[in-house]
Amino acid sequence: MGKNDILVRLNPNLKKLKRGPYGGPQIILPKDIGVVFGYTDLGRNSKIVEAGSGAGFFTVSLANICKTVYSYEVREDFYIAAKKNIEKMGMKNAKLKNKDISKGIKEKNVDAVFLDMPKSDLIVPLAFKAVKENGWIIGYLPNVEQVKEFYIACEKAGFKDLFVIESINREWVVREHGVRPQHKGLVHTAFIVFGRR
Repeated sequence: MGKNDILVRLNPNLKKLKRGPYGGPQIILPKDIGVVFGYTDLGRNSKIVEAGSGAGFFTVSLANICKTVYSYEVREDFYIAAKKNIEKMGMKNAKLKNKDISKGIKEKNVDAVFLDMPKSDLIVPLAFKAVKENGWIIGYLPNVEQVKEFYIACEKAGFKDLFVIESINREWVVREHGVRPQHKGLVHTAFIVFGRR
């Protein structure tokens, strides 16, 4: 297997998408997408705010399951990549904005705010105002130091039932002469922090 092994494992719809110029932004992989939906009650009637669209891989996954996705992306090059991917998939319920979410969240009474961006702890108070009662805040954070800042910001804002998980998958080799784990694989992608209003 080659350098992009993990992309081979993407579901067929996500394989159609492009990451954008210069290799593009990092994408949220199926192992973490499944965790978000598995731990929440998000579904076909849900309205979601997402910040950090990247190339739109997760935006497309959200739009495939949820009623409406409002996605904020401050970087114009990422916004263009995400827009092309969303249009390619025909996701009319994904509303993409080339805006800085730190300037404010226009949408109110949403079911969840998903933050995948640097300094996402600073957005937590805005998210609290946007999320409906019992709605979710979800942080996608690569470093444990960010987890601590985000978690504490959530507590201060008034979010409850907070928990942090990390999804680790390991592929296995199945052969006639023995079954064992792969020698290498993608272990850590990010920590995912969940909380409810």
